[in-house]
Amino acid sequence: MFHIVIIKADYEGWWLFDRWQDDITERYTFKDEDEMKFKYDELINDMKKTYHSFKKGKYEMVAFFNACDLEYCDDCGEDIQIYYTPIMLKDNEVYM
Repeated sequence: MFHIVIIKADYEGWWLFDRWQDDITERYTFKDEDEMKFKYDELINDMKKTYHSFKKGKYEMVAFFNACDLEYCDDCGEDIQIYYTPIMLKDNEVYM
């Protein structure tokens, strides 16, 4: 089964941490790979219009953000940036 999930996280390098699946905010399911890739490209283009900035990370994954989208971190005592990353999955494993 093919999926796209969108992760909302307060760190851009989410792929370096366990339990990143806990940060999934949206999920799309597809019957085939081509359908998933088409939607992924569509989401990337839409997110480029919605968010002012982005960073490319490991596996060419894109983390989108707006400079004003901050949340206060009690543990670190400061505001931290929020990132949104669309990810393609095949059988619940990252697919690139």
